[in-house]
Amino acid sequence: MTSGERFVGIDELRELSRRSPVRATLAIARQWAVIGAAAAGAVYGDRWYGYLVAIVVVATRQHALAVLMHDGAHRLLYADRRVNDLVSDLLLAFPLFISTALYRRHHLEHHRYLNTDRDPDYDPTAIENTTRDWVRLFAADAVALNIVKTVGTLDQFSLLPVLRGDRGVARAMGRARCVLFLAGLAVLTAVLVVTGWWLPYLLLWIVPMITALSMILRLRDMAEHVGCDEDAGIGGTRSVLAGAVERALFSPCRINYHLAHHLYPSVPCYNLGALHRRLMENQAVREKARISHSYLFGRSSVLRHVAEARALRYAAPAPTPAPTEQGAA
Repeated sequence: MTSGERFVGIDELRELSRRSPVRATLAIARQWAVIGAAAAGAVYGDRWYGYLVAIVVVATRQHALAVLMHDGAHRLLYADRRVNDLVSDLLLAFPLFISTALYRRHHLEHHRYLNTDRDPDYDPTAIENTTRDWVRLFAADAVALNIVKTVGTLDQFSLLPVLRGDRGVARAMGRARCVLFLAGLAVLTAVLVVTGWWLPYLLLWIVPMITALSMILRLRDMAEHVGCDEDAGIGGTRSVLAGAVERALFSPCRINYHLAHHLYPSVPCYNLGALHRRLMENQAVREKARISHSYLFGRSSVLRHVAEARALRYAAPAPTPAPTEQGAA
């Protein structure tokens, strides 16, 4: 835990931290099944609006794959570390052109130095954005106008440098894994050449990744820590108790219970809901926790809470009262 306090008993935490290979496998299979169904519907329906719907659906499931890879980075998918990392790379990370090992190195620094200058995800200028600024950023992400900046940010744990011949990245992730990624990419290329499925792959995998997925990741990144306390305690992380539609769009696999994850990163994603409810039974947590009830809409939304935090931080200081004659004397 970041705060050093214990809010859940040892036995209860041990139970919540228990890995379930069946649940992990089903979660991975479910995301790929939805991706396959959405892609098939678009291709065989062959309507422009079908492709638009599929792009959004695929992007939300790409996000789900990234969230499950995040569990893989914490080694929460399978007890066997080799199995955990292999499955995480082959089925979750490599399809998104990222590496579990590289992301783990990046993400554990985020946990260790949360909301400090050493946190690789920390952006002290983010709080300066107005609601209009955020909406503009989301819109630019949705049409790939921020793609250069996004790719530059992801280079910290993406596999794109490998394609550029960066040997340092290859050494960091391990030569065997690098060879496995390149072999998989070669197989994918061969399949696309033989079948001629280049256009569906670009439209239904690459386009979602550089548009809707980019917007989703920015929104979730903002929701998790922007406008929270600048420390690693309870107030430094936000959970979002959004409705079903927003959860499907922006926070799959219970990643919206982000405070629970930061307090107890040993708990796999499918137990975060139960952990959150347990934490909310503690008065100290309830009083300090940052909780929003929507990402975009309403008085208790993330956007509103971030706007209020910004207004509070940049509010003009109250004028100092002029000294009285007695005080001046």
